[in-house]
Amino acid sequence: MNKLHQLRWECRKKAGQNLVFFAIMLLALILVVGLCVDAGTIYLTKAELDKAVDAASLTIVRNLFQGRTQASIVGQAAFAANFRGGGAATNAPALGITYATDINNNTTVSILGTATVSPYFMRLIPRFQTFQISSGATATRAKLIMSLVLDVSGSESSTISTIKSSASTFVGYFDDSMDHVSLITFSSTTNLNVRMCQPFKSTITTAISSLSAGGATYTDGGLKLALQQNSTVTNSPTDNVIRVVVLFTDGYANTFQYTWPTNKTYNLGGFDPPPGAYAVFNPTNGVQLTDNKGYNTWPQGAETIPAFFNSSWTTFLSVNGTNKTVNAANCTAEGGLRALATANTIRNTTNTYVFCIGLGSSLDQSFLASASNDPTSTTFNPNQPIGDYVIANTTSDLQMAFLEIAAKILLRLTQ
Repeated sequence: MNKLHQLRWECRKKAGQNLVFFAIMLLALILVVGLCVDAGTIYLTKAELDKAVDAASLTIVRNLFQGRTQASIVGQAAFAANFRGGGAATNAPALGITYATDINNNTTVSILGTATVSPYFMRLIPRFQTFQISSGATATRAKLIMSLVLDVSGSESSTISTIKSSASTFVGYFDDSMDHVSLITFSSTTNLNVRMCQPFKSTITTAISSLSAGGATYTDGGLKLALQQNSTVTNSPTDNVIRVVVLFTDGYANTFQYTWPTNKTYNLGGFDPPPGAYAVFNPTNGVQLTDNKGYNTWPQGAETIPAFFNSSWTTFLSVNGTNKTVNAANCTAEGGLRALATANTIRNTTNTYVFCIGLGSSLDQSFLASASNDPTSTTFNPNQPIGDYVIANTTSDLQMAFLEIAAKILLRLTQ
């Protein structure tokens, strides 16, 4: 019996020891799990804080055109929208915003966000009741050199007021004190409405308000002026500068300029929808010199134009090196070829982004894709600046199309 009692006592002793060991292990397990949960909470809060700070800094620099006060308000809203705290933040996070200017005179925005996290398990230890988490970010707003190129051809007679309103709003998205902008319009010829300048908003919006529509679509001429204007602003190699051309049109690039063997220069224009018809225009003032079949209707003695149906004037040399007959289809095609060649020169020689906005259904969307070097185009070149194009199906969509392009430009200005 003594041996039996001793055996029972030994079993109970071991059971008690196991119970104590189990309790210790359970407590250790709870602590480890608690540490993992709290560490995960802190990590997720920090990741969310990083995201919110980045969003705030980028939002602020993209809204500097509204002034620093308003940009800060918008940035704080972006921060609040992106930081939820996962229920771990014990109080509202703090956001510090500091503006400065770098060595290239670009505006920089530094953001410091801080949040206090109360852990679930570690708070049982007095010294670990709260954790202070912080995150910082700095964004730089590059300078913009931009030419806004607007189609004011005759097909826009009924939509010109919406075009002017949308273009004026678009200009307002950029910074008067940092950026340089020019305004160019084209129809049967081109017009440099506002030379590249800074400040620009008042001058350009005033010029836009007086625009009217009429004539053909000499897109190539508008792009050539943009190339010239974007080259007027010089900068040092270390400057943080983005060069942009924004092209708006509602039709085909159907008009081009040609110098004949007699050294007389004329604009040959097509009329939408292609191939439509063609006419000859004075390259200086855009006055139409022929009817829409190329016949001379200009008063005799006022100007002598080529006899297009004379054997020596039946063809022109295309930009692709071939002779083409002067007719509506070839004029329309040549206008597009020359405009694309100029867009390619703009991107290749000046490292300039080209963005396009199209209005309506009478558009050559493949032209807009190629002109902007959009990745969807058949002529896409990854070694040149990659732009984009947006189509506004109706005038009610035009404001949003300009806004979308403005957002894409501002994104490229932000680092």
